[in-house]
Amino acid sequence: MENKLAENIRIYRKNMGLSQEQLAERLGITLGTISKWERGASEPDLLYVMQIAELFHVSVDALIGFTMHGNNAETEVERLKAFYKEHTIEETAKEYDSLLIKFPNHFDIVLGAAKCHMQIGVVYRQHDELKRAIELLRHAIDLFSQNKDPEINEVELRNYIAECYSSLEDYKKAVEEYKKNNLCGNNDAEIGLILIEKEKQLKEGIKYTETAFLNSISQMISVISGYIIYYRETKEVEKGIRAAQWTIDYLKNLKDDPEKACYLDKIISLYYLVRAFGEDRSGKGREAEDSMREAVRMAREFDANPLRTLENIVFADHVCVSNVYDNGGPTALESLRRTMDENKEITSDMFKQKFNELMKD
Repeated sequence: MENKLAENIRIYRKNMGLSQEQLAERLGITLGTISKWERGASEPDLLYVMQIAELFHVSVDALIGFTMHGNNAETEVERLKAFYKEHTIEETAKEYDSLLIKFPNHFDIVLGAAKCHMQIGVVYRQHDELKRAIELLRHAIDLFSQNKDPEINEVELRNYIAECYSSLEDYKKAVEEYKKNNLCGNNDAEIGLILIEKEKQLKEGIKYTETAFLNSISQMISVISGYIIYYRETKEVEKGIRAAQWTIDYLKNLKDDPEKACYLDKIISLYYLVRAFGEDRSGKGREAEDSMREAVRMAREFDANPLRTLENIVFADHVCVSNVYDNGGPTALESLRRTMDENKEITSDMFKQKFNELMKD
């Protein structure tokens, strides 16, 4: 059995952003007493331990730091992870609720219980479960300084609260919560959908929906680029070719009129070249040359009459953006040159020669 009281008082105090003096004021004691506690020179009596635990939103066990075989919160959290795989969500929720009696201020347990009640409430439309989930989620946010999982963040928890309000059909509150945490437009899609479908605020809602749509294009390009580079590094050439072709088809389908020019043509030309890289590596010389020619042709056409607006992109007719840009290069041809330079180590000499000839024409 181990006691980490001195260390934990210091850690939890700092996590709450309190100085020793501020903590002393909260507890009605002297600064020197706090200093002694944190140095381990003396220990608070049980009454103060309980007050400190309540102030820090942790259990007394967590504050003291007692670790006993088979009887601590961390062990219980791991047990419930395994329990959930073999039992229903309702059974798991009951287990979490039992643990909350013993560990009412342990972050992982509070969050686990919140997720269980939220899932039950959303799936079965049980309002009491959703309200309980909101209560637990807000408590988990208060305890967030205990979180050790980098994959969990406060925005995620706050968005869970918004989802609960939406399931409760309190759409105004749901939108309010989503807007509070709409960092970089991450909640635009949800806000737009609720405003249009539930609140009938069409003019306001479509702004969020269109912004979400345009952001999804950029995000999808980044996702597929990640796949293409991954397949290049793992030498899964055919999958890389398929990913490049998927991107070409995806971007072409975003054009309102396939026959008219569009800003997306600049990006499409780039992915024809990327497809050519894969075809060259797989020994498909003729196909690689055809793809390369199409890349250069499209790039020249774009640079002759460059479009840097959202004109001819589906669903973008209400978006007011004066200038669109990307990190490929100032022109479509320059984007091809940069991409070729970045991939020269994986292309054949004949491929590089043909590329240089086409770029000179």
